[in-house]
Amino acid sequence: SLLTVGGVASASANLTTGQATVTYDDRVADLDTLVEAVRRAGFDAQPREAPASHERYPSEAPGADASGRLSAGDLITALLAAAVLILSMFWASPASAWVQLVLATPVQVAVGRPFYRGAWKALRHGRADMDTLVALGTTVAYLYSVAATLHGSSHEVYFDTAAVVLVLVGFGRRLESRARASAASAITGLMQLQPPQATVIRSRGEETIPVDRVAVDDVVLVRPGQRVPVDGVVIEGESAIDRSLVTGESLPIEVGPGEAVIGGTLNQTGAFRFRATRTGRATLLAQMIELVHRAQASKADIQRVVDRVSAVFVPAVAVVAVAALLGWGLLAGRWVTGLHGAVAVLVVACPCALGLATPTAILVGTGLGARHGVLIKDAAAFERAGLLTHAVLDKTGTLTENRACVTAVKSIDPAFDERAVLERAASIEQYSEHPLGRAIVDYAATQGVKPSAVAQFKAITGAGVTGMVAGQPIVVGRALALRQLGVRGLDGQKAHWTQAEDAAKTAVWVAVDGQIVGWIGFDERFKPHAQDAVRRLKELGLRVVLMTGDTRRAAEAAAERLGVDEVWAEVQPADKQLKVRQLQASGGVVAMVGDGVNDAPALATADVGIAVGGGAADIASEAGHIVLVGGDLPALVRSITLSRATLRRIHLGLFWAFSYNVLLIPAAALGLLHPMLAAAAMSLSSVSVVLNALWLRRAWKPE
Repeated sequence: SLLTVGGVASASANLTTGQATVTYDDRVADLDTLVEAVRRAGFDAQPREAPASHERYPSEAPGADASGRLSAGDLITALLAAAVLILSMFWASPASAWVQLVLATPVQVAVGRPFYRGAWKALRHGRADMDTLVALGTTVAYLYSVAATLHGSSHEVYFDTAAVVLVLVGFGRRLESRARASAASAITGLMQLQPPQATVIRSRGEETIPVDRVAVDDVVLVRPGQRVPVDGVVIEGESAIDRSLVTGESLPIEVGPGEAVIGGTLNQTGAFRFRATRTGRATLLAQMIELVHRAQASKADIQRVVDRVSAVFVPAVAVVAVAALLGWGLLAGRWVTGLHGAVAVLVVACPCALGLATPTAILVGTGLGARHGVLIKDAAAFERAGLLTHAVLDKTGTLTENRACVTAVKSIDPAFDERAVLERAASIEQYSEHPLGRAIVDYAATQGVKPSAVAQFKAITGAGVTGMVAGQPIVVGRALALRQLGVRGLDGQKAHWTQAEDAAKTAVWVAVDGQIVGWIGFDERFKPHAQDAVRRLKELGLRVVLMTGDTRRAAEAAAERLGVDEVWAEVQPADKQLKVRQLQASGGVVAMVGDGVNDAPALATADVGIAVGGGAADIASEAGHIVLVGGDLPALVRSITLSRATLRRIHLGLFWAFSYNVLLIPAAALGLLHPMLAAAAMSLSSVSVVLNALWLRRAWKPE
């Protein structure tokens, strides 16, 4: 219905979470139009506001709240249905039929009302669903029994079938609702990490205010044992912060002045003050919740197949039910058996298990991922991550720490000593955001070298930086990049070039007035878990590729340390996307793991783009299908093992749902399944599929 609205580019509805995600042109359509489209389809809708701290998922179960609790009315109708069942078993007489009619009618009205309402909405909008099947089956049994009672046929009443089927199906839905609420508990817990109040420092002293009133640049006080209310930067004090529930990092992080803190994390030891930098929807926690909402509202590719099957399933079941009725009645003269068979077919065939298998597993999987530093942005990518064959790893900032270490400064021009080479490089790099540039500036500070003023600064992506210092043009960058910029003297510096690569795993050259004057070498500081992450990826059967702009020798040295299968060296940012496409063309299902602006095209092109957070540029996180919140490399392995475990749960749930229907629909049509047993089996099917998804919590262990 949403897709029929003009201006709508895409729409995905997930009934498990009660949400739809719509991409549309607001110049053509508006929210009111979209809501009206949903109502035309037989549902109600309203725009979802920003994630709230205690937001809950709605329940689909008729008459049940989000927790699936039974009400007093539910218990009364269950007792009435039990009484009807006992009477039908032990008292066969016209008087018994009338008593059963009196007892069963309130059950038919009270318990059946939600099914009738749902069936009417569906039929009014030209479709049939599980409510249609339940309403049709129980109504046939009830009305047939009423007619038999009026005609004095006390042995041909089936009030017990109608009443017990309704109660069993309703009870099954409540169990299902409770299980779904449990499936959503991980993301619900994430929503509750942000404290409701914050202590801010104002001119008149400390003031406790609601967290949604904290503004950017407010100074916030956090005491031991309190949660950080919003994102910010520490300005006074030191402490250890437990970020495990937000980023998945197992060990507390020490923070002090200048260090960033994340809203929702737990302060452990000391008190500190920080300046708020992001509040409300802009905080990392709010963005995480929103990304998980989007993922849970999206659909995996396999779910789209199930949707197409379900679209023809209900009409097909109705045909089978009619065929069972007419077959037994016309061919065998056993209309009562035919009636039982038709009702059993209608009840047992409810396709709720099919509809629940995929979204419930996705719900559990995305919630688990969010609690362990893995944000899955859409269900389809989650599914593809379970099928990966290759992992392409960017080096700088992904496998290495963003704080590089200068190990050597060498001059190759008598006019410039090593201090002068360092001064020129630090002057240019003071405006650079590249990790190597920051390392040069930090190292210069430790050596007492003060950067000079710079004019005409320019950063050239993948090449280096340029600018004017004291009227002289300065270029700092890799050898290949400097050659492209027309710097002279490279061809005659092979010995120095070799020395630079041997002395340091990475080196940049410094040119003044278009002439090479020296080089600066860096130590490759890989992240603590880089080698272990590569090893685990290989154990999972993935071919691991290292992709870097470094020289061949430097790249191979890094590859040897990490133990990767293949290395791509001297890859320019514009070529990263091409390299990924080449792997895909050869039949690989490729994950691109990277951070930074220059990785964004490759992240978007890969089958699964995995953006390393914790300092990653926003565009990288937007391009990635999966975001590793804290830049934690063990989370990379977790994202793949979780995807595979979730995919197994989906396949198992669908196998059970399809097998259930394949086996029981023919049994019901052949008269081998009583309608009450059919109702119990149908409810058990739905609950078992949800429990199968919930088992993911035990089956998957984060590493």
